[in-house]
Amino acid sequence: MVTLSSQQRLLLFLLPLIVAALLLWIPVRDALEVGLPDAEIFAADVPEGHHWVAFTVPEDDVYATDGASLSLTLEFVTLEGQVDPANRTIVFDLEDAEEVHEMTVLWPDGRQQNFTNVAIGERHELAYPKTVNDALAAQWALRGAFFRFWVWTGIAALLILFGLRVLSWAQTQESHA
Repeated sequence: MVTLSSQQRLLLFLLPLIVAALLLWIPVRDALEVGLPDAEIFAADVPEGHHWVAFTVPEDDVYATDGASLSLTLEFVTLEGQVDPANRTIVFDLEDAEEVHEMTVLWPDGRQQNFTNVAIGERHELAYPKTVNDALAAQWALRGAFFRFWVWTGIAALLILFGLRVLSWAQTQESHA
């Protein structure tokens, strides 16, 4: 039988809590990066009470991003926008629509990207996808800080429960000894 000292039991309990705290910092940091000032700037471009979403396409020294076409499919309508050198941010007024069913980006070289679950009420940055990892990172980012917050919170909660289970197991082993 394994007997654990009180210090070892404390370590078994605190270790998952520390990992969970570090994991929770990720969504908190993401939420702080989204921030209200940026959201208020773009929300000013649409009538009060309307839902909106904005996309910025940064300049790329290697790949052409000017002329990229964005297409948002809502429940009953499709909205179109195009990136030009004078305006690299496109704001879409979604009116009463509460979700974007699908977003398609058609890059000037013909590459097409499709996204689902695009978070509204936020500005997203669309970088030209150079690799598969870039494309996956873009999909994760477009789901929004709220989505990422709950994913990381769930992971942290599972780690806490695991730590409590290990502590319970250790105490049971010690009482049988």
